[in-house]
Amino acid sequence: MGSEMCIRDRMKILYVTDLHGDKEKYKKTLEIAIEKGISVIVNGGDMLPKQCNRHLEQPAFVKGFLRKYFKELQEQDIKYLAMLGNDDLLAVDELFDTVCNEFPNVYNMAGRKVDINGFEFIGMNFILDHPFGCKDRVITEKDYIPQRQLSAVAGTSNECDYDRIYNWLEYSRTELPYMCDVLNQLPKPKNTQKTVYIMHMPPARLRLGQLLYQDLDIGSVDIYNFLKEMQPLFSLHGHIHESPDTEKGKWCNQIDNTICIQTGQTELFDSEMIYAEIDLQHQEFKREVVKVK
Repeated sequence: MGSEMCIRDRMKILYVTDLHGDKEKYKKTLEIAIEKGISVIVNGGDMLPKQCNRHLEQPAFVKGFLRKYFKELQEQDIKYLAMLGNDDLLAVDELFDTVCNEFPNVYNMAGRKVDINGFEFIGMNFILDHPFGCKDRVITEKDYIPQRQLSAVAGTSNECDYDRIYNWLEYSRTELPYMCDVLNQLPKPKNTQKTVYIMHMPPARLRLGQLLYQDLDIGSVDIYNFLKEMQPLFSLHGHIHESPDTEKGKWCNQIDNTICIQTGQTELFDSEMIYAEIDLQHQEFKREVVKVK
């Protein structure tokens, strides 16, 4: 018992992102945390199923699988810091928050700050525009150039369907909040040297958002500037699954003293899963690719 307590006292976290409702990857994440004595798991967003009728299956996933999963985490005395991402409907936010609040070890990190063992975690789950029709959690920045749209009609989710936006490019120029304003409204850390930002969108200029199908790093300039000014200990990102495994992409980089990590993720129901093991106290970290089945 004493040796187990010693292991868990080290401030080590398991970081995983973009699971998209893959139950086997969720189970593997918990299995790894138990095996390695890690008492904090951070999930960086895009948590729910997406290749489905999202309005039916995402709420069911939260009420069914995630509620049971959170109970298992509580039984193992593991804290879970998580937030929904751009493929998770805005219409599910209230339900997700309600289920998280049923468990003292589970934290909805979107726009919030949590202190664990003297380290502060701050979450932000908005992204810049992408070519897909669902525009939940999409915002903009001053010099952002939208990607070519794959859908003639865009929309944001309501309880049963989507509120249609027929001229998305005009709407995006005039109606969307700015990333810099969203970042500046986040809770302020007490000590940035012991702060970890969880941001689904990666920063620009670091090749953490490198696309596979074109030579483009779609990271956020505002996030880069924010992290450069704040200089937290770590920032954790996701969103672009393939980025670390592209020719020019990276899975970690730095902005001065801040270590920025974007593990990437395999696609849905793949036989492998990607995660990072991070020791906050010693600033040690590694990316792992493991078999799920």
